[in-house]
Amino acid sequence: MNTMFYEFSSKFSPSTFQARPEGLNTHYSNPPASDETRIYDQDLLLHGNYTNVKLPVVFTQQYGKVLKDIIGTGWASLYLISDKMKNVLQDAHLTGWRTFDIILLDKKGERIEGYEGLSIVGRCGEIDYNKSEIIEKQVIDNGPLVKFYKGIYFDLHRWDGSDFFLAKGNTTPIVTANAEAAIKQNNLTNIALRSLSDIEVDDFTVKVALKNRGTG
Repeated sequence: MNTMFYEFSSKFSPSTFQARPEGLNTHYSNPPASDETRIYDQDLLLHGNYTNVKLPVVFTQQYGKVLKDIIGTGWASLYLISDKMKNVLQDAHLTGWRTFDIILLDKKGERIEGYEGLSIVGRCGEIDYNKSEIIEKQVIDNGPLVKFYKGIYFDLHRWDGSDFFLAKGNTTPIVTANAEAAIKQNNLTNIALRSLSDIEVDDFTVKVALKNRGTG
């Protein structure tokens, strides 16, 4: 099943244009309880919840010069996409995504046209690490063996069928084979796609994830 799905992210290159958001806020539960109750505007934007966010969001060039089809924002999985990419997704009738209005500025304060923010509105249930293959390998030479969970799985019955979606409690976008094909066929740039079957998650990360969902 997981060979049908791919993790969606950007390729890291210091020459690729990256922008940071300006004026976004952190919201707390009412009454505030702890740092763990913080909700960032960046997360709201990623999840397509614009209720408490002032649009358009201003993004300013942080580093890099080469503009590509997705632009990193310094916030995990929150990307800006080009008009070309938006048109590709629309023409392929891909679901589970929407865009939000932005103002993109270079370091001189001059506006760059042709980009919007990307939100992921498709959903599935939690990642099921019980289905992953357990492997051990050395991370550093002559170091101890480290436990990894290979392969990412989720319950298809808890997936809404979208082409772009987020697993519950996870902020890394997952895309379908249809989305992967459209991205590759149209040569969209700065996009990294990894089959879920190839992804390896270390034991510490899994333990933290399970603890956060109250099962660890």
